[in-house]
Amino acid sequence: TVASFLGSQGYHCGVVGKWHLGLGFAKKSESNEDLDFSKPVNGGPNALGFDESYVIPASLDFPPYVFVQNGAVTEQPSIDQPAVKFPAFVRAGPRSSDFVLEDCLDILLKQAVSFIDANANQQKPFFLYFPLTAPHKPVLPHPRFRGKTELGPYGDFVVQVDWTVGQVLKALDDADVADETLVVYSSDNGSFMYRLDETEADHVADNTIQGFRDDHHTANHIFRGTKADIWEAGHHVPFLARWPGRIKPGSQCDTTICLTDFFATAGEIVGADPPDGAAPDSYSLLPLFDSNPDQHKRPPVIHHSAAGMFAIRDGEWKLVLGNGSGGRQLPRGKPFERPFQLFNLANDLREQHEVLKQHPDIAARLEQACEAIRAGSSGE
Repeated sequence: TVASFLGSQGYHCGVVGKWHLGLGFAKKSESNEDLDFSKPVNGGPNALGFDESYVIPASLDFPPYVFVQNGAVTEQPSIDQPAVKFPAFVRAGPRSSDFVLEDCLDILLKQAVSFIDANANQQKPFFLYFPLTAPHKPVLPHPRFRGKTELGPYGDFVVQVDWTVGQVLKALDDADVADETLVVYSSDNGSFMYRLDETEADHVADNTIQGFRDDHHTANHIFRGTKADIWEAGHHVPFLARWPGRIKPGSQCDTTICLTDFFATAGEIVGADPPDGAAPDSYSLLPLFDSNPDQHKRPPVIHHSAAGMFAIRDGEWKLVLGNGSGGRQLPRGKPFERPFQLFNLANDLREQHEVLKQHPDIAARLEQACEAIRAGSSGE
């Protein structure tokens, strides 16, 4: 992992926030599926290279609702959390009294700032991974942020997220380490909010509605679809980086990258190659940070929807190996069912004009490249 690699290079590594990568909760007995929260939680961040961890087991809408600090639950669950519908969407399950859903983001922020304060002036450099629980469901802005926008709870929640990130940057400033710290802020997928027709009621009119009209808000910019789709709204997300003295403030780059590229970037920063077999799909972003896009060389990027729809992006071209969204947006279609769909994102970022018939040679090349990458990743 990035943490185990950076740890081997002398970094002190911490994670605060959403884990959702599996945790080994003990069971009360072999015949009883109930969890024993009094026992250590195995297989978490501390087993994967992190020196410190303060996490929740999954997204904020999944039980059990407990904090896990360095492999131990901070407080035993004593509350039966009922299921709640959107926008405060949560599933039923056990919850501890110190786990207050509306306070969760603030609690995690406090832990993140504490990590920065404790490590800023140590001899060891530090790496903090801070996966936020918001603006993922449940849409539960803290009371002090309610009404901050005219876009309903979701808009208020986004404002709280912005404020939270600002507090992290402030903590770096206050600790006098901002000038020597690379900050990367991105997302693993787009928003779950749909784009609705101008005649429809939306989240502004009724906060139980999961979508916005364009004249109120575009949660996924101009992109087609939503989270989980193979369309650009599913995966085309902002990637913001701040590194004083290295990255020119306000500069922009439209080169296609992938979040996997962070591993190789970290390696080049510390002057060490990833271990053999690690991060084979990672390519350093330093040329882009230095405004030298011509020096950034990487193979095509693979997309994958929630329902298994593949796509491949190479330069301006994107081929969808299926006949629908592969996610939430209709038509969902089926993976690898023809006709496939080809888009030129240089002049059709909204993916409105399918051009496979006009460019069959490009579609064939991309299909072959995607299948070769898939075969290589599966060991075939």
